Amino acid sequence: MVDGAEEVRAWGLDPREEDGLFGTRSIDIKRGRDVLKTATFSRFGDPETGEIKKEELRLKSFARKIGSNDFDFDNPKQNWFCEDVEIEKLAAFLSGSFNVAGRYRLVDTASASATLLSLLDNGDVNAAELGEALAEHGDLKEVLSALTASSSGLNAIEAAVIARRRGVITFLKQLAVQPESNETVMQKALEGHTWIFGGQYVGIAHRRSLVMLDEYDIPLVESSGALHIIELKGPNVRDLIKRHRSHLIVGNEVHSAVGQLMNYIKQLDQSGSAMEQIFRNEHGVEYDMSRLCGTVVIGHSHHVPNHAKKIVDQTIRTFNSHLSRVQVLTYEDLLDRAEMNLRFEEESLERLG
Repeated sequence: MVDGAEEVRAWGLDPREEDGLFGTRSIDIKRGRDVLKTATFSRFGDPETGEIKKEELRLKSFARKIGSNDFDFDNPKQNWFCEDVEIEKLAAFLSGSFNVAGRYRLVDTASASATLLSLLDNGDVNAAELGEALAEHGDLKEVLSALTASSSGLNAIEAAVIARRRGVITFLKQLAVQPESNETVMQKALEGHTWIFGGQYVGIAHRRSLVMLDEYDIPLVESSGALHIIELKGPNVRDLIKRHRSHLIVGNEVHSAVGQLMNYIKQLDQSGSAMEQIFRNEHGVEYDMSRLCGTVVIGHSHHVPNHAKKIVDQTIRTFNSHLSRVQVLTYEDLLDRAEMNLRFEEESLERLG
């Protein structure tokens, strides 16, 4: 507690294996004469693997019961919540990251929210000040000041982002070598982690307006507004490369996936001006449909018999050298690149620290 601040009550709820609840943490943001405001952070996932599948932040306010000193917990006056990437957006907003109009890159869904709560636990951020800012939408500069008041500050958040992302990559690498992993499994595991594809992407385009794309496609948006279509296929492709006479070439599944993506790009090219107008009128965003390109993510050298990773990489590089608007990546290459980017960010953070 600081001078002039009220005591803050915090409590938790133990995990419940039967419904996948990993536990909750709650805090009284404001306990006033007429109203009580609370915030509750919950994690849900797979009890067997320990994988976190969803995080939720729920805010409620309760009025006092008429003629009683108790609050009416059965009938909250306000009750709203956000989850996963929505928590990340709120955390970035409160830290002052959106003070200037424009497009932004979001960090990993779980990291900032978990770090904010960790900072509260460790006493590096004043809980009363942060809670009041959450409840009353006060001066964002005060929140930013609270986050950077200690030596951990924003460096702790950045370090937590890197650590969380490293865990995501480790999980995806393990998943990609499992024989039963298919495009559905990989698509689900990649949800909310567009950073894996590179820092030039700021989000995912509005899918409902891109009716020709199937459920496994990810329409990424670059900072310039250009679209980049990701076509996901399964990692377990035994004939990813094959021998043709005295040379190695990519297999039929690669050709099929590239042809599918090229047809998507052709369709979007033909309707480019109309699509730009739809996005502008219906969603209020400006997309540049004149510079479309795409990536096919398919296969993994682990599943390719009789050929080393180096040979698989060389064969795909040769194939890519003859393409212009489409490239092919294995899941191995995609995740290795993401890991290298994390290593660079980690080294940069260490030098700053």
